[in-house]
Amino acid sequence: MTKAEFVYGAARLHATALECPVVPAPWAEREVDFKEQFIDLIDDLCSGKREFLDNEAAHDSLIDKYFKMGWKYGKHYDPENRIHPDLVPYNDLDPREKVKDEVFVRLVKIARDCIWEGV
Repeated sequence: MTKAEFVYGAARLHATALECPVVPAPWAEREVDFKEQFIDLIDDLCSGKREFLDNEAAHDSLIDKYFKMGWKYGKHYDPENRIHPDLVPYNDLDPREKVKDEVFVRLVKIARDCIWEGV
């Protein structure tokens, strides 16, 4: 398991436990372009190539990545048509979605400090 898979899977479990409005699909079902950009992001954050973001900046980065992959805003999550309700400013997010951003940042730090790939 890679650090990216760890972060993604743990964040997904958290979203499920919190009954968030959007619970991402399992890693194996995600789009190739999503996986590639997510792996690069986690690798860069863990290696120090990118600085850790605060929760709002993490959300803004996520929105930027989704738009670049062809996603657009819509009221209902629809991965087939690349529509996502969280492509809004951070302050407009459901409180549970804000917590997901915070947990993401914490999980990346755990991956950096506590997960060794290739062991």
